Amino acid sequence: MAVFSSTEELQDVMSLLWHEIKESPDMANKLIQSKLIVQFRYREPEGLLTIDCSDAETMKIYTGPINIKPMIEMSMKADIAHEFWLGKVNVPMALMMGKIVSRGPTPKALALLPVIKPAYAIYPGVLEGKGKNAQMAG
Repeated sequence: MAVFSSTEELQDVMSLLWHEIKESPDMANKLIQSKLIVQFRYREPEGLLTIDCSDAETMKIYTGPINIKPMIEMSMKADIAHEFWLGKVNVPMALMMGKIVSRGPTPKALALLPVIKPAYAIYPGVLEGKGKNAQMAG
């Protein structure tokens, strides 16, 4: 059974998580300094989340279709995203196996993995706030 029952639920949880990341100066400042626009494309259910740090001043978080060209696109099943935020996905291995498909300068995205690692501890609380159990599915 899929972790997320709908596009709305998926995008809501991911948006909340990224807003928490945005509120963490350590993570947010390093992401903003990257000046990247990263778009996450989810399937099963479908979903779209874009993180825009291109102005080097603020992090903008968008759900759904948006008229911004991402520098990096990361595509995956929503369940893979769930497992990633639980710290259970080896991203280089997932890329090699095709569980995550990346377009754009992938090394720049991989360089940010240590920056967002503290969010692994935030994610279960975001799920619980939405009435979901962090250990379910995936």
